[in-house]
Amino acid sequence: MAGSVTPSGAGGAAGPGGVAGPGGAAGPGGAAGPGGAGGPGGAGGPGGAGGMALAPTVNALVRLKLTILGHSSEGLKLSRVVFWPLSAVATWAAVVLADGAAARRDVLLLTLAVWGVGWMLGPVLASGAGVLRPAYFSLLPLHRRKLGLALLAAACVGYGPVVSVLSLASTAVHAVDLAPAAVPVALLSVVPTLLFMVALSRIVYALMGSAMGSRLGVAISAVQYGLLVAALFVGWLAVAGTSDGVVKVVQEGLPGRTAARVLEASPTSWPVLAVEAAADGRPAVAAGWLLALTAAAGVLAGLCALLLTPRAPARIARRRFRPLGSDVLTGRPVLPATPLGAVTGKELRQWWRDPWRSLELQCGIWTGVFVAVISLIADRPEILPFAGLTMVMLTALVSCNLLGQDGTSVWMTVVGAEKGTVRADIRGRQAALLILFGPLSVVMTVVFILLSGEHWAWPLVLSLLLSLFGAAVGVAVLLSVVAVTPGVDPKYRVGPNDSGDTSYQIWIGVYGTLIPALPTAAVALTGQLTGTTWLTWTAVPLGLVNGVLAYWWLGRVAYRRLEARLPETFVRLRYGKTIAAQQSAATEARGWLDELERGSIKNNQERKPVGT
Repeated sequence: MAGSVTPSGAGGAAGPGGVAGPGGAAGPGGAAGPGGAGGPGGAGGPGGAGGMALAPTVNALVRLKLTILGHSSEGLKLSRVVFWPLSAVATWAAVVLADGAAARRDVLLLTLAVWGVGWMLGPVLASGAGVLRPAYFSLLPLHRRKLGLALLAAACVGYGPVVSVLSLASTAVHAVDLAPAAVPVALLSVVPTLLFMVALSRIVYALMGSAMGSRLGVAISAVQYGLLVAALFVGWLAVAGTSDGVVKVVQEGLPGRTAARVLEASPTSWPVLAVEAAADGRPAVAAGWLLALTAAAGVLAGLCALLLTPRAPARIARRRFRPLGSDVLTGRPVLPATPLGAVTGKELRQWWRDPWRSLELQCGIWTGVFVAVISLIADRPEILPFAGLTMVMLTALVSCNLLGQDGTSVWMTVVGAEKGTVRADIRGRQAALLILFGPLSVVMTVVFILLSGEHWAWPLVLSLLLSLFGAAVGVAVLLSVVAVTPGVDPKYRVGPNDSGDTSYQIWIGVYGTLIPALPTAAVALTGQLTGTTWLTWTAVPLGLVNGVLAYWWLGRVAYRRLEARLPETFVRLRYGKTIAAQQSAATEARGWLDELERGSIKNNQERKPVGT
């Protein structure tokens, strides 16, 4: 920006083509042309950075992406080493072991569709690891459209694309089986198919982030997440019922023709159709399928490039809602005018207004619903009474980073801290979780037991509900303090995973919720298995005591920890993972809380932009 130093540009640091030119920061081919950064050769001009070749930008972005992936958590690194190769091996095994050309055709249609779905959901489930966001580059003097194309090209490089290419090449096995002359068609289809999947993946990821800007989008996303989480909880029911069916598909293909026709409509199946057309001696039809696949990939790539183009965020007008915690008729507050009541009211409003928290709340509801639906489809009504317990378990999983979701607003707690302030903050968060998740869990449990007709489950489920819920609320606030993970501050969030990576806390939350409830579970299960009715019903008050103790003790540990390390917690939220790691290394680990803190710092991905 030498033009800002010397208005006329005379006296730039270098001549044409160098660092600085006669009229600004650079001459033709440099960063800016005559007239300054915005001149004909400037950032957007033909001779400046905007006019530079695409290859150097792609090369820089690829190296940046690989660097990000190289600094990912050990769990993600292990998944890439194990999951990706196993996926490719499973794909080739299913194609090679298929019994005949007809079965192999159906297997390819199904496996290619699975790869497409995997690319759609992978970045969201993996918390966007390795995703380069356009906002990172919005201030750089780069041509916006070219930057979008460069980001798309960078997305096509990495572990996933390489393994995907190897898996997509399995279409050549089908070509060899039908006619060796069709092998070139199979190989030509690999690149557009990969481009289609990658572009679709980035579009879905961008749309998931955009959906967080509206309540309808949050509701739709909650349904999707609820289905995924329910599949993780009770997906074994479907697997157990269809394991023989998978072998049968490999041997005989898909049953009937309806499923195959539906899969044929997807662009992921068009390489198979092109290979079959080439094997039948219809080169024009084969070329038509390849052109259609290329066109579909090109359309998605163009749309993806537009979505990846950095742009200024639009200002959104928001409606005002009556705050939760107010009387419906008079609008007056019903919560006490105390620090505890203030925090509780603030948390209730945030669970309602914050799209990320609202998503998690609705996700818990839909997870319970889909667990019940899957149980009914699998003809396992005895599992239906326990569907409401999934809402209880998700209380800890979706609430394990409350301070991280608040962002740097914890500064207000730091500067206004008095005796009892931190205690009120933690207890108020716990009270809000009780008010929001408690009634929902009870209603879902009662409804599902009545629908299933499994009335034997009343004492068992109620005892587990009471003990697990108290433990879940306690674990949620404890992890929110000890394992807090900084994310993007609420006003800057655009991606579906911007509220912070909680992959480490989720696993701790699962076991941390189950372990405190073990005494109640032991008594209830013993009474159930031995048929001792009074012992089973005794577990209900025991579960209440168990839950209250876990709620109180874990909350006490949380607020005492936060009182002792309130400034350090703010620094961790403000400056991110690097500073937190330095703080942790300078502190001698003295107990299990310190180990939890170091584990979260080491294993969680960085979501907070640093250097700002």
